[in-house]
Amino acid sequence: MTYLGRLQQAHRIEVNGEATYAAAARWTRSPDRRAKWQALADLETKMKRRLAAEIVALGGVAAERALEIRGGQFAGAAIAALPWRIMLRGLRVVTRHTTGFWQRLEREHPDGNTRLLVDLTAHERAQVEFAERELSGEGGRSLESVFAMLETHTP
Repeated sequence: MTYLGRLQQAHRIEVNGEATYAAAARWTRSPDRRAKWQALADLETKMKRRLAAEIVALGGVAAERALEIRGGQFAGAAIAALPWRIMLRGLRVVTRHTTGFWQRLEREHPDGNTRLLVDLTAHERAQVEFAERELSGEGGRSLESVFAMLETHTP
């Protein structure tokens, strides 16, 4: 697949992730968990926008398809209803898997936007770290990597 095609695929993943986390924030009852879901949604939004800018700069279209949005909304509502630890275990598995996607993207396209590709991998690792810290009882520190990425100014 071309670099542009991979970026468009990555953009769809971020659109879905943003919708998933936003829906989880909307449907959860716990204010603490709602804030955590919202921070994760904000990170997905940031990465989605960066991907969209890169896609457009390359002459492509960064469409937000209803399929990804609705699928994410459904998934978010479902995970908000799961017991917290079960959901965290699932999130850890999914984000470890998607970290591999971002790493492959870096390897396959060394002439691409290196900063963006590195940040995509880092943002996924931040989500893995969130789940791992929550599971190990470090809930107060679970979003440190997420916040660090949100605070980093990137065009």
